[in-house]
Amino acid sequence: MQVVLLIDLWDAIVYFIAVMYAVIVLSLGDIVRRKMNMSPDFTRKIIHLFAGFAIWSVPYYSHPWVATLVALTFVIMLGLAGRERFSKFFEAMARPEDLEHGSVRGPFWYAVSITILTGLFTFTGHESWYFVAAAGIQIMMLGDGMSAPIGMKYGSNHTRKIFGSIRSLHGTFALFLFGFLGALLAFWFFGVVNFGLLVIAGEIQWFTIFMIVLVGSLTATIVELFSPKGTDNITVPFISTFIMFMFAVYFGIIVL
Repeated sequence: MQVVLLIDLWDAIVYFIAVMYAVIVLSLGDIVRRKMNMSPDFTRKIIHLFAGFAIWSVPYYSHPWVATLVALTFVIMLGLAGRERFSKFFEAMARPEDLEHGSVRGPFWYAVSITILTGLFTFTGHESWYFVAAAGIQIMMLGDGMSAPIGMKYGSNHTRKIFGSIRSLHGTFALFLFGFLGALLAFWFFGVVNFGLLVIAGEIQWFTIFMIVLVGSLTATIVELFSPKGTDNITVPFISTFIMFMFAVYFGIIVL
C-alpha cells in the first residue's frame, strides 16, 4: 500500500511540474502580448513552439498514462476559454478570427491531438513506442510553429492560397526543416535515451532513424500544404505519426 501511495505521489509531482511548465509558457506569452505590444499571432506561435514540450515528462511517470492528463487539462481549459473568466488568459493563443468568435480553436485542437496521441501509446502500455507519437507532435510544434513566421517574413512574394490557407515556399520549407529536426530530437530523446529501442549491440541506428524521420517530415509537409484551413493541428500530427509508425514496423524497430 505504501509503494502504491509513493508511486501515485510521484506521478502527481511530475504532473504538477508539467502543468506548471505549460502555464508558465502561457503566462509569458500573455505578458509579452500585453506589456510589449506584440501581436497575438506572434505570441501564439511562441506558445505553439514551447507549450508542447510538457510531453517530455512522459518517461518520468511511474504510470505513463498520467501524462495524458496534462494535455487533457488544457483541452478542458481551452474548451472553457470562450467564457469570460477564461478568455482573457487565452487571448495570447488565439488567432484574430478566434477572438471574434470567442474561441481558441487552433490551440484547442493542438491540445486534443497531444491528448489522443499520448493516450494511444500510454494507456495501451506501449509507452516505449511513444517516440513515434512524440515525433509527430514535435513536427506539429516546431515545424508548423516555425512555418508561419518564416513564411510571413520571407515568403510574402511567393504565396499561394490552397484550401483557404495562405501557403508559401519559404513557410513550407521551414515546416519540413524544423519538423525534421523536431522529429529527430523526439526519436533520440524517447527512443534512445529513455527506452533504447533504437540501439542495437550498443550502436544507435542513425540511418534507420533518419529514414523514418525524413519520410515523416515529408509527409507532414505535404499534408499541411493541402489541409483545409484550421485542420492542420489534427491532420499533421496524426498522419505523420501513422506513417512513421508503419515505417518503424517495416524496419523492425516496432514489433507488433
